[in-house]
Amino acid sequence: MSVSLRRISLLHVADVLIHAASPHRVLVAMVAVAAGAFACRDTTTPKEFSKTAPTGAAETMGVGFTSILIARGNLGTFHMQSKFNGYDVELKSHDNTDIAVAHISIAVAGSSGWHYHPGPVLVVVKTGAITFYRADDPNCAGTRYPAGTSFTEEGGAVGNARNEGAVEATSVATFFAPPGSALRFDAAKPDNCS
Repeated sequence: MSVSLRRISLLHVADVLIHAASPHRVLVAMVAVAAGAFACRDTTTPKEFSKTAPTGAAETMGVGFTSILIARGNLGTFHMQSKFNGYDVELKSHDNTDIAVAHISIAVAGSSGWHYHPGPVLVVVKTGAITFYRADDPNCAGTRYPAGTSFTEEGGAVGNARNEGAVEATSVATFFAPPGSALRFDAAKPDNCS
C-alpha cells in the first residue's frame, strides 16, 4: 500500500525554520521531515512502478493492508533439484529472476484489493487467517488459510486476500519476479465476485 505525500522542498522547510529557530532545531526538524517521508513510502515497489491510487476505472485498492519489503535480490536463472530421504523438490527459472520477501499484515475486515503478480508468490500465514479469493474460480468462493498454513499465487492470476477474522492477519510472502519489476499490480474486481 502506498501513501500519497505532498512534495515538500526540504530546502524550503529549512529556509522557514532558519528564520524561526536555532540551527540545531533546523537540523532536527529536517531529519524528522525526511524520516517521515521515507517511512510513508511504498516499500515493495520500485519508485517508477509505484502508484498511490488505482489508475484504471475499475481497479480496486487494498484497505488495512500493509506490505513491508524485508529483502530483495537477483538470483539470475536457476535450476535446482533437491532429493533427501524420499523428498523430491525441483525449482526452475528460464529467465533472470529477482527473489523478494515481504512481511504482510491485513487488519480486521481489511483486504489486499484485487491484484496480480508478475511471477509466482509463496505465502506463509503467521497469525490470524487469510481468506483468498481467485478471479478464475467461477463461484469466487474464498479459501481460508489459518496461521501455520501456506498458499500460492500464480503469476498473472488475479486474486484478493481478505481478513474475515477477529484479529489481525500476518504473513510472509516470497515473490519471484523479473529484475526490477513491481511485485504487485492492481486489478479490476472480476464480474463473478461480489
